[in-house]
This record gives sequence, C-alpha cells and structure tokens, in this order.
Amino acid sequence: METLGIRLKQLRKNLKLTQQQLADKVGVSKTSIIYWEKDENVPKHESLMALSNALETTPDWLLSGKNEASLVSPPSKDEVYMSPLRFKSSYENKNTVRIPIHKDVKASCGDGAVNFLEEITGYAEIDPDLLKMLGVKTKPEKLRIIYSTDYSMWPTVAPDSPLFVDTTPVDTTAMISGDVYIFLHSNFLRMKRVFVSYGDEKTVRLQSDNPDKKKYPDEVITKEQLNELSFVGRLESALVKP
Repeated sequence: METLGIRLKQLRKNLKLTQQQLADKVGVSKTSIIYWEKDENVPKHESLMALSNALETTPDWLLSGKNEASLVSPPSKDEVYMSPLRFKSSYENKNTVRIPIHKDVKASCGDGAVNFLEEITGYAEIDPDLLKMLGVKTKPEKLRIIYSTDYSMWPTVAPDSPLFVDTTPVDTTAMISGDVYIFLHSNFLRMKRVFVSYGDEKTVRLQSDNPDKKKYPDEVITKEQLNELSFVGRLESALVKP
C-alpha cells in the first residue's frame, strides 16, 4: 500500500533533491524528512503546506494519493487561512463535514472575554482533508469553532484566529498535561496551556505560550481550584494568521 512517506520520497527523487535540500526548502531538520519518509511521523499543517509547495504537488495528494500530483497547485497558507471556513478541496470533494461556528464567542488568551457558546451563528462546510492537515483527530460532531483574542498564546494562536475546539466533557482527573484548554473562570472565557502534576504536588500551572512572561506570567492554582473551573473543551487546532 502506498503511503505518504512513499509518495514524498518518490517526488523528492523525481525532483533530484536530497533529504537535506528538501529539509532546507521546507524549513525543518533532515531528521523530520527521514521520519516522514519512513512514515514514523506525519507533517503538521504548516510543514505539510511547505512540503507540498517544495515538491510541486498538493496536500491532498501527499496525504491520500488522490488525483495526479501535477493537476492542481496547492493552496498557499494565506489562502487556507483567509477562507478556512469555506475551504473545499480543489478536487471538489463533496464529503464535507458541518461544524457549528460561534462567531461572537472569543476565548481570550489574556484576561478573558465575557462570552460563551450561547448561539450558533453559522456552519462551516469543511473538507475532512483540511482537518487532517490541521491535525484534528476529534470526531466532527464534537467540534465547535470559536475565535481568539489577545497575544498571550502567540505564536501558537494569533488574535482573531479560528479555533477548533473539542467539546467532549473534560475530566479534570484525566487531563492531557500540556494541552491547551478553554474554560470559564469568573465569568470570563479563557484559554491556557494546562500542566497538571498527578504526583504528590497539589498545584496546576496555567501557562501562556507568549515568551514575554513579564507581560503574560504563568498562573499557579490548586487542584481544588482546577475543579472549580468550567471547561468548555480542549483546543484541537488553530489557524494562525501569518
């Protein structure tokens, strides 16, 4: 069975590129190329877009082998960002999924914004291949799209970025330490990377990804306080504006 790694290696050799040359074009390490070609890892969204450009093919073809590689030029990152909520494959894949959009709901990356999932403002018709490119693994029926504000989660999330949120109920005793969660705190909808210690330590760290810790300091709360937070869901992916 032909895999992403096989297709990648085939195109790289067709273009007479070494693994190091391809890595330089994509902006990753040679090791990443090796892992991708061995199917030991899958390129994330940004890397997949850069990889398809470097190999003069499309993300769809790399992921699934659908259609000839040279038929359609891959969408640029700008194109994917600017129209993610109406994105359809250039191959007219009609098997799109509908994801509710809460346009007026914004999860603040800073102090918070008073909003919640009060009403659906629309639906996104999204190609499942785009969700794969974004690394979304949650079933579409569990996904909701909201938006971000502030810069505390930059560069992971930029202001006004669409956020794909997994709304599966969050069990605070089995959270994925290091993942980003959206939660209500004192009537504010917030978004932070949560680090939970399941040992003897009684604290939980709410981290901002922004390296400016003077402006965006991390917060430490107790596990009891963690249980008092009302979790909306876990961030699956975000489209980051270049």
